[in-house]
Amino acid sequence: MKIAQISTWNVPCGIAGYTKGLVNGILEHGITCTVLPIEEEKLKYMTKDEIKEYFQSYSRQLTDYDIIHIQHEFSFFAGSYGLNGSITNFHSFLKEILNLNKKVFVTFHTEPNFLLESSPGLAGFCKKNLKKLHWEYYISSLFNFKNKLNAIVHTKKTRRIFVDSGFAKNSIHIIKQGVPFSYNLHKINNPDKITLKNKLGFPDDAIILSMFGFISTYKGYKTALNALKTLPENYYLVITGTSHPNSTDLALDGIVKFINRYQKISSRIKLTGYLEFEDLRSYYNITDFCLAPYEPDTVLSSSAALTWALSSGKPVIASKIASFKELNEEANCLHLFTPGASGELAYTIQNLTLSSDLSQQLVANGLIYCEANQWFNIAKKHLEIYEEKNFSGSNAPVML
Repeated sequence: MKIAQISTWNVPCGIAGYTKGLVNGILEHGITCTVLPIEEEKLKYMTKDEIKEYFQSYSRQLTDYDIIHIQHEFSFFAGSYGLNGSITNFHSFLKEILNLNKKVFVTFHTEPNFLLESSPGLAGFCKKNLKKLHWEYYISSLFNFKNKLNAIVHTKKTRRIFVDSGFAKNSIHIIKQGVPFSYNLHKINNPDKITLKNKLGFPDDAIILSMFGFISTYKGYKTALNALKTLPENYYLVITGTSHPNSTDLALDGIVKFINRYQKISSRIKLTGYLEFEDLRSYYNITDFCLAPYEPDTVLSSSAALTWALSSGKPVIASKIASFKELNEEANCLHLFTPGASGELAYTIQNLTLSSDLSQQLVANGLIYCEANQWFNIAKKHLEIYEEKNFSGSNAPVML
């Protein structure tokens, strides 16, 4: 079986990391993948015709492959032409590939949120419906019973949204976000943990709250910072990572302004910047609680940062957004709180500090989930659907 993955690659991008995990997992099964990289930096300076030719050149390279798998994110196909440009460019690319008569899979890492948006008045109503018609005409219509074209999503909720947008029910498979997992990755005894805390600048009795990944507003840093204001002085917040290189998000700016404004607690906030793996591992080792206090209007199908937190062997406190609630219904591995409620977050943190039994149960459940969804197992599920003889019209959705 010859497999081609089309994705960003070897760049600071969550989907590039996802693809690397999938490719390595497939390799563990004795099968190699070729990766054709999407170069966003080049695309943003191309005209519409040049973008079309760029992706046509990819389709010419795919004639010898049995499986073509596209890792989709709207920005990958937009260049400088926004959402409508992304949709039409992706449509042209899919049409080119379908002419090859190959098995084609698209993992949609982002939901078409514009289908759910509601703006006031007649103008808002018309704008939303035009976007919906644009999506249905160019994308949904291709995921029908005739084409050898299948979608992969990460949650049941995301599947429902895509079906509602016009995808054939049996064209969609559910495969969860893969987890880089090892039981021994973050194990450390208490004396070594205290020594490491001191080395990293924290006192012996410090209780470390950590947030990991690219710094973006939707991850709820403001909620975490406000919670810290009401917590005892031995609680510290570590924020690892930095802004995404392609983002103009003001989250990091807001964190710095908060630190400058609230001098009384500024020494209890640590911004690490980007970390290499060994340094990142050190912060995982000293962490007592991982926080994922995402904003209430956050719409995502999966979170690599959350799965990393679960695999750390530490309790995870997360906000009640749809994807986290769905995960918790299945695995009971998160302590959920109301999005944006900093007081409730602080209260939850202190309660979990005192309730070691509950914390240990959350950790145990999280590790069970991570083991089940480690990349080796997720890769196996991909290989199973790659190998199915029939396509969209004759298979029930894979509910994994």
